Amino acid sequence: MLALFPMTRKLLFLLVGLLLRVLPSQAQEFAWQAQLGPVPQPGYHRILLSPQVTGHAQPNLEDLRLFQGKGQAVPYLVRTESPVQYRTLFKPYQILRYTRQPGGVSELLVHNPEKRRINNISLQIGNAEVRKQVSLSGSDDQQNWYVLKEQDVLYAIRNPRSTAEVKLLDFPLSDYRYFRLQLNDSASAPLNILQAGYYDTYSEAGKYTRIPIQSLTRVDSTQNQTTYLHLRFGQPVYPEQIVFHISAPHLYFRSGQVIMGKQKGQERRRKRRRRARMEEISVPLLLHSNAPAVLELPRQKVEELTIQIENADNPPLTIDSVQVLQLNRYLVAALEPHQTYTLRFGNEKLNAPDYDLQFFQDSIPQDIPVLQVQNLQSVSGPKTPKQAQNSKLLIWAAIAVLAVGLGYMTVRLLRDMEKKG
Repeated sequence: MLALFPMTRKLLFLLVGLLLRVLPSQAQEFAWQAQLGPVPQPGYHRILLSPQVTGHAQPNLEDLRLFQGKGQAVPYLVRTESPVQYRTLFKPYQILRYTRQPGGVSELLVHNPEKRRINNISLQIGNAEVRKQVSLSGSDDQQNWYVLKEQDVLYAIRNPRSTAEVKLLDFPLSDYRYFRLQLNDSASAPLNILQAGYYDTYSEAGKYTRIPIQSLTRVDSTQNQTTYLHLRFGQPVYPEQIVFHISAPHLYFRSGQVIMGKQKGQERRRKRRRRARMEEISVPLLLHSNAPAVLELPRQKVEELTIQIENADNPPLTIDSVQVLQLNRYLVAALEPHQTYTLRFGNEKLNAPDYDLQFFQDSIPQDIPVLQVQNLQSVSGPKTPKQAQNSKLLIWAAIAVLAVGLGYMTVRLLRDMEKKG
């Protein structure tokens, strides 16, 4: 039937094509882009996201897209540093000697020079299908030995993923300088003991990136006995830590607050227009000379901070500098040398991409090379309210014309059917 109205059909196809072009262009628009530094070698890399990138992206980085060359999408993972990380490391003791005596008793002599208080020794042993009876004693001079464990058994020394297995030998808490492990090798050849040591768990602070401060002004008010520090960043950022460098006085104890965040609310104006109303978010602050002058902040997009320090009857603090930091965030992606990579972001309507790489996070090493982003630039700039309104009007106009065209076709078709009837 559409063949009866060739001009209308062409108009219909034209309008549908216009809608298909306008809608995706609205969804895939990016306001910002940056280039990646040179890739030194093939393989996975961590792309450190600068405060300028995270500040212009969505809060959870859903709108980040990584492109290779002329526009081929590159899958990635997002990794974020933790404020505190707990790590467990194997720390070896020095093996002074390992005297093997097939058919007799072999001896392993371990040195504990710092006289650490320990209650176990971990032995890294080459895989072996065997059971070994062992005993342990301790000494401070290698002359007088004292029993710690009369008898124990090492067995099932088998690791399906590696050629060696770690066996834990526990005993009463001791601080001897030397430990002697005696193994009964009368029934089989000696074990291949590679290392003796212990596992130590320690905490490690997360890695941060410094946020550039565009301007910092200070006012020491004598009227209300308060110091005001006003920091401006010049763009949206996510501060997560403030570090103060205070040189005087030697002893101090000051409370205060950090006014951060500008949470958007809605407030009606005349003619039913709305405008953003900024509300302050206050974070308590306590600075004292017996602790590091560091304050953790909730993650909130801001463009400025105000720090208030209550001095009471004391002279103001001598603050040499103030650093504002954010936790490091990375994109992890497989990259190739001699390729150009572009990072695009700045689209509030995009959803997070769905990549297969998310199912293989444990297969990617943690310690991989880090790349920086560079040449941050605005692609077209965020749309002004007038531009956004014009785009919406264009879409609605196209829909209206399409509806009129369909109505016209329907009327013509009904009239034609009436004539034939």
